[in-house]
Amino acid sequence: MEPLENLRRERLKKLKSLKKLGIDPFPAKATKKQTISDCRTSLNKSVTTAGRIMALRTHGGLAFADLVDDTGKIQLLFSKERLGDKNYQILEYLDIGDFLQAEGQVGKTQAGEVTIFVKDFKILAKSIRPLPSKWHGLKDVEERFRKRYLDLIFNPEIKKIFILKTKFWENVRNYLKVEDFIEVETPALEQVPGGADARPFITHHAALDLDLYLRISLELHLKRLVVAGFEKVFEIGRVFRNEGIDSEHLQDYTQLEFYWAYANYSDLEKFIRDFYRTVISKTFGTLKFKFDGVEIDWGAKWDKIDYFEVFKKETGLNLEKVTENQLREYAKKIGTAPPEFYGKGRLIDLIYKKKIRPKLAQPAFLINHPIEISPLAKKLENDQRKVQRLQVVGFGSELGNGWSEINDPVDQKERFEEQGKLRKAGDEEAQMADWDFIEALEYGMPPTAGFGLSERLFAKLVGKSMREVVFFPTVKPKK
Repeated sequence: MEPLENLRRERLKKLKSLKKLGIDPFPAKATKKQTISDCRTSLNKSVTTAGRIMALRTHGGLAFADLVDDTGKIQLLFSKERLGDKNYQILEYLDIGDFLQAEGQVGKTQAGEVTIFVKDFKILAKSIRPLPSKWHGLKDVEERFRKRYLDLIFNPEIKKIFILKTKFWENVRNYLKVEDFIEVETPALEQVPGGADARPFITHHAALDLDLYLRISLELHLKRLVVAGFEKVFEIGRVFRNEGIDSEHLQDYTQLEFYWAYANYSDLEKFIRDFYRTVISKTFGTLKFKFDGVEIDWGAKWDKIDYFEVFKKETGLNLEKVTENQLREYAKKIGTAPPEFYGKGRLIDLIYKKKIRPKLAQPAFLINHPIEISPLAKKLENDQRKVQRLQVVGFGSELGNGWSEINDPVDQKERFEEQGKLRKAGDEEAQMADWDFIEALEYGMPPTAGFGLSERLFAKLVGKSMREVVFFPTVKPKK
């Protein structure tokens, strides 16, 4: 195979030759009256379509090409007799990868293949760099992500996933709007990042000479809007977390959060179950999926799993009595290495994620979380050690979180102060105190239920890692 640079040089020569013939290889105007899918159902009709050439072959006075757009593929047939010598000669300057506009009648060849018998064509974009010939078998995942555009050209199944993802978020949005939620936008740059346990990215606002953070959550600004009198609000937006990469975590991803005034976490239960079933059914046409060889049925009954009970069952540790030292020793025993600054809440969460969560395959609600791991949720009225939290679990993962939100500013201030102690001890993911948010709460916020889910849910439904369902995940530059 010729080196890439030689192939590029040949294509640049063709580009130059086209210009000498007075042909603009990059015209501004194109005409596409029919998609390729439409053309395939338009036998004996004249069509004008456009797409990328993905195969090209000549046989004497005939040439054939495969033209592809985002609806499918169709064969083009060029004949010297139909085009004339001058136009037919232009075909020698075409290459795989070029974009072409073709006009002609749809028919079938002797082999029975649906074909456009081209009577006129126009080059829309000359491909200078040849498409790789072995992309299908590429094993380097980083290279696939680095050049995702090629991945999408050669792997239509991956392209279908992203089309499905668009449909997923559309169904999320439509469900909430039917339920009278108002879609809003809140700042991506914040002076205090809040609403989640995560290390933020830091940036600088030059005009204001102000250090800012990329948001790690949508929560605190949305709750400010509830203070302002918006009773049902939601946002679908990017959040940014400067943490590790694995199949379930990315540094920037899309998240939904909604807040519902005059409701609590008990009101969320039926709402969320119906919400998930509707969105999943409308997106995928089914409620049944496979996970590790097991059928997952979103239409079946969702169990309610008590955090304290399942923790004791799987670890033998009673969260009502366990000490921080006992948690630390157990965490080490199961193969984790918790940092010294990890407090009781972090240790509980670490053990849960390692020992318990992977076993939660069927859709269920995890309830009655310990207060140490839920700094923004109301306490249970009859048990101050637990909070009013409703977590959707399934596929061995966390797939959504709901709370009765704290609207007592004194309680919230105390929770922030506790988080501050953890930060001073070295926990960079502990939440920062947002005193402006406390001030907003002091003006009064009604009882409110909040809920959030990320595109992790979609990734689990299609059986892919998070990086596979993001168009351009961040990767290291190629050396």
